[in-house]
Amino acid sequence: MHKQSLALKFSFVFVVLSMAISLLTAAWQLAQGKSGSLLLVLETGAGLLLVLLPALLSKWLRFYLPAFLYFFFLAFIYCAIYLGDAYHFYYIPYWDKFLHLISVALLFGLAWAILGCFKFKEELPAGILCLYGVAFAIFCGVLWECYEFTCDGLFAMNLQRYLSAGRAALLDTNG
Repeated sequence: MHKQSLALKFSFVFVVLSMAISLLTAAWQLAQGKSGSLLLVLETGAGLLLVLLPALLSKWLRFYLPAFLYFFFLAFIYCAIYLGDAYHFYYIPYWDKFLHLISVALLFGLAWAILGCFKFKEELPAGILCLYGVAFAIFCGVLWECYEFTCDGLFAMNLQRYLSAGRAALLDTNG
């Protein structure tokens, strides 16, 4: 158990320090008047807040967050926001597919962590637990894709990476 908490602490410090250094560097570039740094400051700042949010919520709400789940959350935020957006890893083939795989596992674990907060009179069958985890992960994934589609349409963003294929291709599959 000690090795697990030590690895988690090291991962947390690594993620926070690397994101903080990038945030300070991007803020410095923004102060120098370089264009394109504002988005990097916003993304890295949001990533830092997201990294700190589960730890704060678990303390405030007295919610137990398993160490392995928080570790994978750190890895996901680091890969998605820091490497993906800030350093353009989304242009690496299958990077987005890799992140979807991690997010499904994270959401499945989160579903079980949330379910663990409730007290049941009798033990739930394994099939129900798995069905609940899968349904929760799919529901959250669908909500996330709706959010991306809406932001792409309203704010001319490229969250679904549709610009290379065109908006018509995206509308053909989503709406």
